[in-house]
Amino acid sequence: MGTSLQAAGLPPEVLPEAWLLDRPAAVAAVHRSHATAGAAVLLTCTFNLAGPRLEQAGLGDRVDELAAAAVRLARSAAPRALVAGAVGPTGLAAPGKSATAGELSERYRRAFGALAAAGADLLWSETQYHLGEARLALAAARSAGLPVGATMSFAIRDRVLVCPDGTPAEDCLRALAVEGALAVGVNCVAPGPWLTALVERTAPTLGVPLALKPNAGPPGRALEPVAFATSLAPSARAGAVVLGGCCGTTAAHLLALRGLLPRSQARG
Repeated sequence: MGTSLQAAGLPPEVLPEAWLLDRPAAVAAVHRSHATAGAAVLLTCTFNLAGPRLEQAGLGDRVDELAAAAVRLARSAAPRALVAGAVGPTGLAAPGKSATAGELSERYRRAFGALAAAGADLLWSETQYHLGEARLALAAARSAGLPVGATMSFAIRDRVLVCPDGTPAEDCLRALAVEGALAVGVNCVAPGPWLTALVERTAPTLGVPLALKPNAGPPGRALEPVAFATSLAPSARAGAVVLGGCCGTTAAHLLALRGLLPRSQARG
């Protein structure tokens, strides 16, 4: 969503959430293009809904309004798709930050609660870097009473995915699955054999669907749609059952991905 809105003219210093109110047609157009390409689940334009960047942009007291607009735009743009109320990390759990677990939980409860109240079909915690914060986000989202998906972003070290503190990705995904996530997985990571290896190690015993939403790449250097889809095909064969795209992906990338999936998966 973010890179698509930037391609439509969103200035780098402006939060995507601002366009929910200022240029709603642009947000709806992104949702519509994704649904037309075959997306069965749309993530709302609310990545920053729990983070301090919202307050810094002067939108901190408009969480309910933003959540309502985000769900409404996704629903109206693609009535047949499921709308997932999406929230990213706060950035306050990194080393050197002083936010308490209670403060983080309250931020997530407010954001996910607003999305649930706005009528989202499910909730989605994404791009978490630290397992502790990912757990708090998941618990807060589940308290809103809807199913919750959870994906994390990992570093690639020696062709293996790990958290910044070195925790293996599979340990994180299993922890989130045990704690009640509807689906768990990886987003905002470059596609490659490290994803397939993670699926092979994790999917057979995970107990919930494994989701992959990698990046296509930065503007000007993004993988072409067919190359992106081809890079994910081995992961689909290995057992990843929820597939999509993060930064740099477009409707064309999703359409190419859909074309490589077995018919049962392509129907979502």
